[in-house]
Amino acid sequence: MPFVYAIVTVIVVVAAARLANTFIDMPATIKAIFNVVLGLIVAGVVLWMINTYIPMAGAIKGLLNFVVFVAACVGVLQAFGLWGSVVGLWHRMKTKATAPPDEPAPQRH
Repeated sequence: MPFVYAIVTVIVVVAAARLANTFIDMPATIKAIFNVVLGLIVAGVVLWMINTYIPMAGAIKGLLNFVVFVAACVGVLQAFGLWGSVVGLWHRMKTKATAPPDEPAPQRH
């Protein structure tokens, strides 16, 4: 019976997203937050269904959960327009770590 509840939940969330994006007039920021929350609900329910009803090794389940978590984080960052900042920060950190030092550090005796 929980499987049926999960399917009904996904259908209700998809219907709510369709109605909100088509017929309800709301500011773009609120609509983005609404879509992110609904997307996280659907991703969580689908991941729960996979973890519960599909038999697989624990290591594969852990890897799947990690990949879905990272994809959800990237999706949330992209939805709020922060992904470019994160990539830029990563690029700056990477180039600073691999760049040769300007001056050698003073040596202590």
